[in-house]
Amino acid sequence: MTPEIKKGKYIYYQCTQHKGKCDNIYVRQEVLVDLFADIVKRIHIDEQTVEYIKIALLESQSGKIKFNEEAVDSLRKRYSQLQRLMDKAYEDKLTGKINEDFWERKSKGWDSEMLNIQHEIKAHQSANTSYFQTGIQILQLANRAYDLYLQQTAHEQRKLLNTILSNCSFYCGTLMSHN
Repeated sequence: MTPEIKKGKYIYYQCTQHKGKCDNIYVRQEVLVDLFADIVKRIHIDEQTVEYIKIALLESQSGKIKFNEEAVDSLRKRYSQLQRLMDKAYEDKLTGKINEDFWERKSKGWDSEMLNIQHEIKAHQSANTSYFQTGIQILQLANRAYDLYLQQTAHEQRKLLNTILSNCSFYCGTLMSHN
C-alpha cells in the first residue's frame, strides 16, 4: 500500500496494484494507526512468565560471571607459567646453556602468547554480564509497547512496527498479522 494526500491534508493508503487489479479499499491513516495499535496492544507478558524469565536471567548471569572468573584465573596461571619459563630460559642464555638464536625464537613466541593472554584477560574482565538488567528492560518495554506506540510520531511507530511485525496484510478493512 502507498500513501496519498487528499484535499491537501488527509492521508489515505491504497493498494499499489503491483500484483494486478485489486479490490482492496482506500483507508485513512488514522484507521491504520488504530488497527496497528490493536496489534501492539496484544504484546503483554504475564507476571508469572516475567518472574520465570527473571530467575533464568539471574541464573544465567551468575553462571557467566563464574565462567569469566575461572577463565581469568586459568589465563593468569598460564601467564605466570610463561613468565617463569622466560626467566629460566634467560638465565640459561646468560650461562651459555642455550644460544642466542634459540633464546630469540622462544622469547618471541612466549611474548606473543603473553600478549594474547593479556588481551583475553581484559576481554573476560570487561565482558558484559549485565544482561539481567537488559533483559528486565526488554520485558518492561514489551509490557509498555502499546502506551509507547500511542505517544510516538508516525516515523517512530513505523520503526516499532518493523521490529515487532515481520509480515502483515490489510484487506478490505481488516489488518492481519502473520507472525
